[in-house]
Amino acid sequence: MTIAKILLGLGLSAAALGANAAVVSYDATSGPYSSNPGPGLVTNTFDGMVLPSGFADYGSNLAVLIAHPGDGSYAAQPPNDPTDFFSVGTTHGQLSSASVNFGGYGVSYFGFYMGSPDNYNTVTLYSGNTVLLTLDGGQMAAAASMMGDGNQGNGFYMNFTSSIGITKVTFASSQDAFESDNHSYIAAVPEPETYAMMLAGLGLVGALARRRKQS
Repeated sequence: MTIAKILLGLGLSAAALGANAAVVSYDATSGPYSSNPGPGLVTNTFDGMVLPSGFADYGSNLAVLIAHPGDGSYAAQPPNDPTDFFSVGTTHGQLSSASVNFGGYGVSYFGFYMGSPDNYNTVTLYSGNTVLLTLDGGQMAAAASMMGDGNQGNGFYMNFTSSIGITKVTFASSQDAFESDNHSYIAAVPEPETYAMMLAGLGLVGALARRRKQS
């Protein structure tokens, strides 16, 4: 067995252990931007109709972006946010769902500004293939003391914090539309369990190397 395979296996084992004990919390705050002070906070604004790639990868389908000022008949501009924005829906060339995938260990924090919340909007957070949390628009609106009735004057910032890395966030809507903007995140760092497993792996690799020399 190669060193890379050993370390990969130990890393996946540590991630699986962490997923079993995952704790995800959420709340809603006012304003179009995250109130999380960081450190390491990154915000994707989608200004200029640009989909980010790299650590936070949104894919390449520009159908998920709506140019300012939006269209109140199917994808309303989030209130007090006069810029291009992200939207999923079922008409006007939109996608019914779209995801952002994170590299590395994922993110420990993710947030977005949500406009005109509807009960048929959903957001799902994943760690690998494990679903950490799914909320519909009514539940997110309730966190902001609002109704999930599509009121285009309502907007709030959703904040999610996880004890393990969030590796994917999926936005979906069974009707028109789920409008959001100013997606923010903080990259996760390995948990102590992951470090312990990696150190154990290095010790195992050392022991195997010594055994080979002796033979």
